[in-house]
Amino acid sequence: MARKSRKQIAVEEPVVESVSSEVFSTAIYARLSVENSGKSEKVDVIANQIEICKSYIAERPYLNLIDTYVDNGRTGTVFDRPEFNRLMNDIRTGRIKCLVVRDLSRFGRDYIEAGTYLERVFPQIGLRFIAIKENYDNFDTDGSGESLIIPLQNMINTLYSKDISRKVSTALKAQMESGEFKKRNLPYGYRWDEEHSNMVFDEETAPIVRKIFQWKIEGLSLPAIADRLDAMNAPNPEFQKYQVGVRTGNATAKKIWNKSSLTTILDNPHYVGDTVLGRTLNAIYKGVKNQHIDREEWIVFPNTHEAIISREDFQKVREMRNAAARTRVEKMERTEEIRATLVNLFEDRIVCADCGRKLYFHRKRVDKRKDGAWYAFYECSSSVKRGNLCTPHYTRQDKLEADVLAAIQLQVKAALNYDKLLAKLRNSEGERSIRDQQNALITSLNLKLSGISKKRTRLYEDFTEGILDEEEYTFAKKAYDEQYADLSRRLDEAVQRKVRFAEAMSEDNKWLTLMKSVSGTTMLSQELVDESVELVKVHEDGSIELVMKYGDIYALTVQSIKEVQEAM
Repeated sequence: MARKSRKQIAVEEPVVESVSSEVFSTAIYARLSVENSGKSEKVDVIANQIEICKSYIAERPYLNLIDTYVDNGRTGTVFDRPEFNRLMNDIRTGRIKCLVVRDLSRFGRDYIEAGTYLERVFPQIGLRFIAIKENYDNFDTDGSGESLIIPLQNMINTLYSKDISRKVSTALKAQMESGEFKKRNLPYGYRWDEEHSNMVFDEETAPIVRKIFQWKIEGLSLPAIADRLDAMNAPNPEFQKYQVGVRTGNATAKKIWNKSSLTTILDNPHYVGDTVLGRTLNAIYKGVKNQHIDREEWIVFPNTHEAIISREDFQKVREMRNAAARTRVEKMERTEEIRATLVNLFEDRIVCADCGRKLYFHRKRVDKRKDGAWYAFYECSSSVKRGNLCTPHYTRQDKLEADVLAAIQLQVKAALNYDKLLAKLRNSEGERSIRDQQNALITSLNLKLSGISKKRTRLYEDFTEGILDEEEYTFAKKAYDEQYADLSRRLDEAVQRKVRFAEAMSEDNKWLTLMKSVSGTTMLSQELVDESVELVKVHEDGSIELVMKYGDIYALTVQSIKEVQEAM
């Protein structure tokens, strides 16, 4: 690369941004609210959010983009969003160390919950959070004036969201009461006429609705009705939406009828010819989300369209279902005491080892026992659902609890042995050797990073003084940036290895502390499960795979012991 002679030109000193020695594995989070979803034809709002975040990250070599998480059509007042949940899982596992959003409102509009994340959760787990529009970086705040702006901004976002909700809810209610409101999704069995002004029979699905009511009056159960519908290849409500273009995507898994679809049809008063509105309430400004409204408060417009079902048949089905519900309640009340003795200790902690779905917990009476004894068992939820998506993975509660207790006791025994071994290895020649190697590597990488940083500064000076033209500067800068990013990544890995090694060798090793605290256990209890069990995976043959809490530290402890022994 040709160099020009250095000219004595007076230039301003370049402003060199201080560079972090750590490279953060970074995620972008973007969100589009329900009211805006799909309404912009000229502007791709989601794409713009992502592009702004990518440009921000590209200018900062200490941020390394790992993944992008997008919730499209999700309200900001609720944090239970699919991609946000995936993001939080990756944050908790350590995959993501920095989160970048275009602005705080994209993160969330519920100021209390958003504030909890920003002021408590993220600082506790060491996550770096950056909101570009507000110029907020939680690693640069001092806990005083600047950080107080964040809860205030979140409160403004919440008030804005509630104001929108109030206006929309009020307008919709006025439309309902005046009869001007039109449902976006018509009940199964109906379609709009050509003028899109009246509900008329759908020739394909209206006869199916009549069959459903007829079979129910004849005494068929919901599973039996679903079997008949599947046998005749009748399109269910969800699959029919794919057929007419209301839904998009893969509809293969939507062909099978289920009890919830049948229940929705049998309970829907639209089939007698009435338009019924206001059966549910979703008003953020009131703090109400998806609340069912009492029948007396429904807004009813009688005889607005043709009836598929007679009022007599609809009432007959309603009475049958109410009677069946009362019978179920009576049975539950009679067996409440015995069922209370069979407790599911693994709520939200037990899954199928093959499909990953949760296992249902069932209580059942032993038919052959005259004393009325009961037992409990688990089975894969996918196998219970219609379509046989998985095998049962059946296991009895008593066997499962015995297997889990045995697995915990086995790991406790191993932990106590490792604890004795660690006591001998701490401050040994092998441990000191590894620590010296780790410190030497970190020092070396920091020196190399400092050298690259100085070269980049000098490169900029050469460019401003005309020694390098723009093409030469861009070429050289790219090479230095790549070297800097690579060294930063290696430094981050080296620091992490040092921290993790110290954690494994420490007397405060979290895995060993946990195992010693439960070492005297002889009986499985809810407290023991909550303290020590992360997940139970049940295989098809009934065998289990137990995932203990701090399992990553267990693996790290075993690896660290091996390294120290090899270094001695």
